[in-house]
Amino acid sequence: MQDKLKQLELLISQTIARQKELAGENLTLKNKVRQLEQDKLELKELQIQLRNLKEWKKTTQTVLRRLLVRVDKELEKAQKENKIG
Repeated sequence: MQDKLKQLELLISQTIARQKELAGENLTLKNKVRQLEQDKLELKELQIQLRNLKEWKKTTQTVLRRLLVRVDKELEKAQKENKIG
């Protein structure tokens, strides 16, 4: 009977130790999940910013191309006027 009682106490202490170990692992995993969720939110924000920057770049390039065409036309016009005058 004593042996069985000692065996039971040993099992209980091992179970408690394992529960504490698992609680620590669980806490670590919860923290990792929180960090991953935060990283995911940051990634989404960065993707939105990237999309906006790409759109801005496209619009800016279009405006600059149009401006370049206008400048080239004005240069040609000025050169023709200088040749004539």
